[in-house]
Amino acid sequence: MKNILIIGKRGGILQWYENLLASDLPNQEYNIQGFALNHNNNFERAIKKLISNKDKYTANLLKKKLAGFQPDLILIADLFYFNDYLLSALDESSAKKVHWIGDFFDERLFKSKDVIDLYCFTDSSFVQDAQKIGLEKTAYLPLAFNPDVFFADETPKKDRLLFIGAWSQDRQELIEQIPVPLTVYGKGWHQLQKADCIIHPHNIPLTEVAQLYRQHRFVLNVINKNNIRQGMNMRCFEAPACGCILVSEYVKDLELVFDIQEEIICFSNPEELKNKLNQPIIRSEAGLAKVRESHTYAKRIQTLISLVNK
Repeated sequence: MKNILIIGKRGGILQWYENLLASDLPNQEYNIQGFALNHNNNFERAIKKLISNKDKYTANLLKKKLAGFQPDLILIADLFYFNDYLLSALDESSAKKVHWIGDFFDERLFKSKDVIDLYCFTDSSFVQDAQKIGLEKTAYLPLAFNPDVFFADETPKKDRLLFIGAWSQDRQELIEQIPVPLTVYGKGWHQLQKADCIIHPHNIPLTEVAQLYRQHRFVLNVINKNNIRQGMNMRCFEAPACGCILVSEYVKDLELVFDIQEEIICFSNPEELKNKLNQPIIRSEAGLAKVRESHTYAKRIQTLISLVNK
């Protein structure tokens, strides 16, 4: 059995680290454990508030974890620029190392090139960005969903368009132009100026997000251009997994995963969206079947094992 160590940040808004840990299912050919760079328990959290060199302390904890668990693969989820202490700890391990990144990055990532065996990016255009700064061991790997949280049931669905996500200026500008009633959840959305809009300007836990998806037929996805260029966020997989129809602003990577004519609704401008919602031909079952078959985190880990061993 292969041992896989997930390195990430505990308690992030998107729960990327926790979702990967949840893919440790019975009867698999690998065993998963985690190491959180921020803190793994309340004791660590308290100690880090007191000591002066948190980086060295974290690196020593990582060394102990690596020595005890002896991973065959280390998967780093999210964008981190590693300090010398952590790079040294990682370099001492003979495990294959993959860094899976979902945000814009800069030249600081180059510092880890001699330690990381493969860089994976959730936005396909990031592969070219990486090559421009000298990183050649790259691959495109989109995000996924956790089926323990996001699943379909028999909950009756409302036709009102739903959006749950962080506020950004570009998102607000687009949503204010959408000529259909919306319900919006997320911190910062009190700034939204739109008729026929129900606003809940606060964050909600992922379990509530999933329940709201199950209660709605259409879930809106608006790209946050502060983070990505043409990639897909977790919503693109989590909404179809709850049996609703993803209604997404068009980005190129959608076509790498979905049949955009049959499995989701895409739009390039608000008027096109209105027309498509008035004549819905997409069946939610098509998107649900696609993500269930190919886009869980367990599937992603299987793909990563194949990629890094090529």
